[in-house]
Amino acid sequence: MAAVEYTIDELARAADTTVRSVRVYHERGLLPSPDVRGRIGYYDTDHLNRLQTISRLLSRGMKLNGIRELLDAWDRGDGLAEVLGVTDQPPAAAPAPAAAPESADAPPELELPDYVKEALAGSDDPLDAYRVMNPRCHDLASRLVDSGLPTESAIQLVERLRQECDRLTGSFATEVYYLLAGQQYERSERTPKDYAKLETELAIARLIATRAAAELIDQSFGRHAETPPHTAARKPA
Repeated sequence: MAAVEYTIDELARAADTTVRSVRVYHERGLLPSPDVRGRIGYYDTDHLNRLQTISRLLSRGMKLNGIRELLDAWDRGDGLAEVLGVTDQPPAAAPAPAAAPESADAPPELELPDYVKEALAGSDDPLDAYRVMNPRCHDLASRLVDSGLPTESAIQLVERLRQECDRLTGSFATEVYYLLAGQQYERSERTPKDYAKLETELAIARLIATRAAAELIDQSFGRHAETPPHTAARKPA
């Protein structure tokens, strides 16, 4: 059976989009180049599937830059479902909450990840090494150092935040990914097209959950900023 081929006009019609959009996706690196024969470019079903995926992601609010990063990960073979730790099985029971430290003033010592230990041991400027690995975390660590906290203690504090985020999102993420994507895939015939849809729905679920979590964390930090602990700060009369 001969492979299906499309000209750019045919591809745009099949994907229910416009020729201009197809060209924009080329320019932004979202769509691979066609097979050019003579002066005509020919596209195949992989291009069509990619266009349909882009359209679904755009309709759910993702921006082109984010879509490009996601598609690049797929092209590298990362396997988004595996990267996100999601299978087509129901989520496991949520683990019991971790016990709070005995004293909020003296949190337990945190075992740093190996890559952080290597950065601290192998660099004349550990904070700069941390910046390369964690640009946004570095911003917080850097401000903590500017406030007078030793570099290692600042990195420790940021890594505690990471640990808490991992603990809070672990079981929640598994449940959300299953409800928004996994259970639909479980009921499907599990064809390559179904798996591609699973990856798209996982990306959308991640986007929605991340936005919600960011808003909730911002609200929480805002509430704590109104009554900062360990200070006697008062509003001026």
